[in-house]
Amino acid sequence: MKMKVGQRLFTAREERKLTQAEMADLLNVSPSTYARIERNETSLEIDTIANIAKTLQIPIQEFLPDTISVSNSSHQNNQNAQGLVLGNIYNYNYSDKDLESEMKVKDKEIEFLKEKISLLETTITDLRNTLAVLQKEK
Repeated sequence: MKMKVGQRLFTAREERKLTQAEMADLLNVSPSTYARIERNETSLEIDTIANIAKTLQIPIQEFLPDTISVSNSSHQNNQNAQGLVLGNIYNYNYSDKDLESEMKVKDKEIEFLKEKISLLETTITDLRNTLAVLQKEK
């Protein structure tokens, strides 16, 4: 990821015809820090990369490896969720209201599954009793 960030910053700076010092000022970092970032000599937190992308008005995806993407669209039943996709793993950022709603749905699913387990346990017990009776009749 470092390589892509440094390369993209260099390209953005060249496109804007800015010096490293001017770019550092734009991003609110020291010129030496900016130079290290551009040379891929330092690691950046994802929120720093997001801030850089926002400041330069460049999609954050351009700074990330191809196996990582940012999603604002819904996936499966997750509506209004923003998230980060790592490979095929979706990590969504929900609001408290979304989480509360999702928790209610999951709680209902859990209750349904508990009832189903109970019913299956009863069926197993009945089948064992039937088997015991049949074995005694032999």
